[in-house]
Amino acid sequence: MVKVSIVNSIFVRSEQRLDAEHYEPEFLSIMETLQKLRTKLTVLPLSSREITPRFIKSMIVGDRTIHYGKIGTPFIRVSDIKELSIDTSKIKFLMHTKGLTGLAKAKPHDVVISKSGTIASVGVIPEDYPEWYLSDDLICLRTNINPYYLAAFLECKYGKLQVLRGRTQQVQMKVSIENLRKVLVPILPKDFQLHIEQLVKQAYEKRKLAEQKYQQAEELLYELLGIDKEEIEKLEVEKSYETNFKEVKQAFRFDAEYYHPKYLGILDLMKKVSFKVKPLKEVAKISNETTDPTKELYKTKKFKYVPIAKINESGEIFEWDEFYGWQAPSRGRMVIRKGDILIPSLSGTFDKIALVPEELDGQLATTGCFVVRAKNDYPEFLFLLFRSPLFKRQLERLTTGAIMSAVPKTIFGSLLIPDIPKDEQQEITNLVKEYFKLRKEARQLVQRAIREVEEAIKNASRTNGK
Repeated sequence: MVKVSIVNSIFVRSEQRLDAEHYEPEFLSIMETLQKLRTKLTVLPLSSREITPRFIKSMIVGDRTIHYGKIGTPFIRVSDIKELSIDTSKIKFLMHTKGLTGLAKAKPHDVVISKSGTIASVGVIPEDYPEWYLSDDLICLRTNINPYYLAAFLECKYGKLQVLRGRTQQVQMKVSIENLRKVLVPILPKDFQLHIEQLVKQAYEKRKLAEQKYQQAEELLYELLGIDKEEIEKLEVEKSYETNFKEVKQAFRFDAEYYHPKYLGILDLMKKVSFKVKPLKEVAKISNETTDPTKELYKTKKFKYVPIAKINESGEIFEWDEFYGWQAPSRGRMVIRKGDILIPSLSGTFDKIALVPEELDGQLATTGCFVVRAKNDYPEFLFLLFRSPLFKRQLERLTTGAIMSAVPKTIFGSLLIPDIPKDEQQEITNLVKEYFKLRKEARQLVQRAIREVEEAIKNASRTNGK
């Protein structure tokens, strides 16, 4: 749909921006609402000392090779910002900063916002560690108002659209501190800000509890299989290895990575499992159920569609595209059912193995995923098993192709998994269900916080007088 804005040239000169996107109707509407609020609430630019006396940013120069470890100071990247907080489940640590200068630090209760990559992701630094290093893709706000309220405001439409409006239109779009300073922030009552803080903190605690449930399920899985997780981790660090010509000839694979111990060692570990190991196609159903939504019968039907980009690395699917059949992309063909497990076929996406929720029963997913349907197993148990290194390393090993490496459909069913009796799966299944339940509750709390900030601003703009 074409968007048209007509603005006065005097306004354009004052903004010093000639790009049409800067004057999109939704941006101008937000600015108009905030300007009206000035007669009823205190509305200040983000740079005012009452709100943010200090903006902090890393300016990393020198050796850009960053060495991560399991101990040291946590290093926040854009991908770690999740739902108004920092996801610590995959956080990296800097053991030393030798060769790096200009590395800035954040501390608990600071607000961080991404300036590039996934632009305008916002989170509050939790109290898990006393200090955190910042990626140079982030800007840190040391604020004098409630940081949880400020984060929720920057994530709601009244804040986010201002941030996006100020982004620079370069080869790679980004947000600058200069433009952030101009963002207008309405100061709502302190008791309301505290209420928002409580919602965000509750969400963070639920996410932490969810991760604990997931870890417990993982530990029980390894215990059930009789495998020590440390054995798998040791395979990862092998630097040198060899194979013989007979194995190369048999596999007809000449890439050295194919013979790495982290792959061959997994197969050896599978032999030690006390349960019978079978090809995937014998344990579960690999669904080939497809439909063509562009056919006359479905052209006016509305579909929900899951591309790989909408699958969260937590294994959840809570976002999707929607379109009518005639608008369907060429990859929107795989029919999915509640409890199906989606396994991306493309190399680099195997962390996105996910479980299909009830809301997507009978909908569509990309043909870039394999759809696995449980036969005699709990779907939640298979979900966890597929996300373990025992399965993912096999996926990685069997990818082919130079530019877009992927697992061929012809060999996917030959991947090995242990065939575990259903009565042995119950405890793990219950933990995985709790994991999904807690993650959903946390997400709903964050959505509620953002929605209530929007509603409070909207209601304030409608009232008469201050």
